[in-house]
Amino acid sequence: MRSYDVIVIGGGVLGGAVAFYLAKQKAGRILLLERNVIAQGNSSLAAGLLTRGRFKPDLISMVLETYAAIHEIETRTGKSLDTRRTGCMYAAVSPEHQKNLRELAAVSAQGGLRMEWEDTARVSQLIPWLHLPRGASLLFMPEDGYVDGYLLASGYIKAARLLGVEVNENSPVSALVRQGDRVTGVRTAHEEISAATVVDAAGVWAGLLAHEIGVGLPMAPIRSHYWITDSHRSFSPNQPFVILPDARAYARPEFNHLLFGFREKKSASIHPANLPVSINGITFKQDPRGWDTLMEGAPKLSLFFPLIEEIKITSYIRGLSNYTPDGNFVLGAFPGLEGFIAATGCAGAGIAMSGGIGRLVSELITGQQPFVDPTPHRIDRFGLIDPQDPAFIQICADARSGKVTG
Repeated sequence: MRSYDVIVIGGGVLGGAVAFYLAKQKAGRILLLERNVIAQGNSSLAAGLLTRGRFKPDLISMVLETYAAIHEIETRTGKSLDTRRTGCMYAAVSPEHQKNLRELAAVSAQGGLRMEWEDTARVSQLIPWLHLPRGASLLFMPEDGYVDGYLLASGYIKAARLLGVEVNENSPVSALVRQGDRVTGVRTAHEEISAATVVDAAGVWAGLLAHEIGVGLPMAPIRSHYWITDSHRSFSPNQPFVILPDARAYARPEFNHLLFGFREKKSASIHPANLPVSINGITFKQDPRGWDTLMEGAPKLSLFFPLIEEIKITSYIRGLSNYTPDGNFVLGAFPGLEGFIAATGCAGAGIAMSGGIGRLVSELITGQQPFVDPTPHRIDRFGLIDPQDPAFIQICADARSGKVTG
């Protein structure tokens, strides 16, 4: 039987980040298992916004850790991750969202972030496609950027390999091995592998593995999706990306196209038991091709993006994210069970938070002082829950619907 100090399940952005940080912490022999090919799942489908502005100070620290990780990965591998440092523009119109934007600015300033309140004339020059209603509040964070999720996930794993992590692709984990009050390893189709610690970073499938050993992770697989327009002279890859809380929307350049997404009033979900083995096999009974959501969101978005009424939509991209009722993550141990650590529940922020999650989880495993408080992300914060209960899944879907930031 093969034996390791840590087994990480999942070759996406979170599994890769955890493996990378564990290797930096010299956590012993580390094995990463990916059921298909690394970075090919939901990580490769994300919009990749690296928004630093957050309402919770600890989340700012976690995003900043991702920026630090990107720099370190590029240094270690000698390969650029092609992060686009375009800056982020927030545009708020209603009194409620203007108040929220002032609060975001205050928390961000305390976190040491650079920002500038902008006027309409300058923003119209920077972002020609953006129509600004009278009285809009405009906050620009010039150091923000976005990154390709595939490149980032691949970068974590390349850097982890350089530090000695063993990576096995096409190695699906069929079960966690539990003996009494301890997880002792994993089972694949061909073998059982032992480990002192098993990290469940299997993305939307993480909850299924945990559920089979009696652990309910407080999250559900909810659809995330976006659209990409045809090319247009108003779009440029150097333009800032935009957060539009009044339209529940965001948009960023995609070369000379525009990528945009928004949150529908009723988010689509999949029951965990119905998850396919591959992200490519996912289908939704509710709004299967996203047209209902597009028709629902387009009127409000058109107030800021009038061109949507005439421009061709060339692509529709959909994936899944694990959403939680409170928007926090699912990280750390489960009370009364040793040898098991969760690294999931990213609530649509997995790319941006990956560095912070990787560092925090590695510190919990190696017994170091966590750089941020892990308490808000505890697995048991809602008590005992059944993540396969349709009522709980609906609560998680509603949490995504209520999200208005990027």
